[in-house]
Amino acid sequence: MSVALHAVENGSNNLGISGKSINRQQNQEVTGVFAPGEAKFRKYALTRRAGSILYNPDLAAHQQHRTCWCHRGVANAGDSVAVYRNDDGSNARMHGVTTCKSVWTCPTCSAKICAVRQAELAQGMKAWVEQGGYVFLMTLTFPHENGEALAEILPAFTKAKAHFKNSKTYKRILAKGIRKGSVSSLEVTRGDRNGWHPHQHDLVFCTPDAFGDTREGDGGRLASRLIDELKEAWYMALRKSGLCEQSEMSDVLAHGLDVRGGQFAAEYIAKFGKDQKWGLSREVTMHAAKVGTDNKGAHPFQLLAWADEGDTDAVAQFREYAEAFEGKRMLSWSRGLKKELTGADETTDEQAADQVLPEESVAGRIDSEALAVLQSRRLLPNFLAYVAAYCGNPETAQADIDAYLEFARTRPRVAGGQVKVKMHYKGFMHVDREVNGRKD
Repeated sequence: MSVALHAVENGSNNLGISGKSINRQQNQEVTGVFAPGEAKFRKYALTRRAGSILYNPDLAAHQQHRTCWCHRGVANAGDSVAVYRNDDGSNARMHGVTTCKSVWTCPTCSAKICAVRQAELAQGMKAWVEQGGYVFLMTLTFPHENGEALAEILPAFTKAKAHFKNSKTYKRILAKGIRKGSVSSLEVTRGDRNGWHPHQHDLVFCTPDAFGDTREGDGGRLASRLIDELKEAWYMALRKSGLCEQSEMSDVLAHGLDVRGGQFAAEYIAKFGKDQKWGLSREVTMHAAKVGTDNKGAHPFQLLAWADEGDTDAVAQFREYAEAFEGKRMLSWSRGLKKELTGADETTDEQAADQVLPEESVAGRIDSEALAVLQSRRLLPNFLAYVAAYCGNPETAQADIDAYLEFARTRPRVAGGQVKVKMHYKGFMHVDREVNGRKD
């Protein structure tokens, strides 16, 4: 007897059989798998696309960008790979595979690192508020135009931030006793009209009255005399760094720096590292966003999605971005701030990528041969979505994983492109091959 898992037309998680997982009976086998919510696992396919973009055929294997080999093998020869699942079924991932631990170029590792960072930020903010403090969200940006090279404007942006924070105005307004410290997050987006848009968000841990008497405007932006002085100091820092002209003064004063209250700082932390930060939940499937529907521009991981659709400009832009951000830090705490607020030292991206989150537990294990099967059939995203949706019963989870692997071995290898898995209502699996023009 064959059991085919299926999803009903309304998108529910109906498996076609009863029980919290497959709960396979004797002589049953999986002939079809459709995992609800598979789109959120597309980051694994995009990681592979990033590797193919960054691969340099003129270099030896050990000289390639580390993202080229992410999730392509077992980290320690002879070891098995643990498959972790969130207890609420919202996510699944693997531990014990080779990982690049790049927050900039790898959607998969970035998601894990950002999840750890988000928890650290939330803990720090909670501790500071409980001490009677306040956290403001300050954003710094500058005028940008299409055609500017990212490798040229990033160093100038770094200089501008140093000029600003060393200015007499900044030191006076956010003096010792007023400002406890800051957590800075570096980001960049890309727009068709205005090109690269580097910007920085600072979570400023300080006293509630740090910016004096403030009034709240549109979008939660705060206004006060002290904030106006900071805007002027930021304009002068940009001028010194060559990032704006005198003719752009009014634009910089209006948009170059803004400060928002604690509610928006909390919302930023809550969204940090989630799909909202990347735009993957919406923009990955909306190519129209590239032509101006999103004035904020696209996250670089969106470029991977467009590259996957054959956009050669997106390929070149992602390479430019990867080279410009190599070695840079995404998140920086003021010296000693994290230790004082959370009791823990700062962690590197590598350490964050290896952490097990409290909401995760091991659903089962696979070996290196099974990993190779999933990769060669382009079924890794579907497999992890399947684990998240259907492997919540500890008594049957490993058997359910093994059943999927049995099914995966029957599928053809794919030389290039993505595999789209569709369930037909008659209960059999149909696999579409969508070639992107590159064999890997």
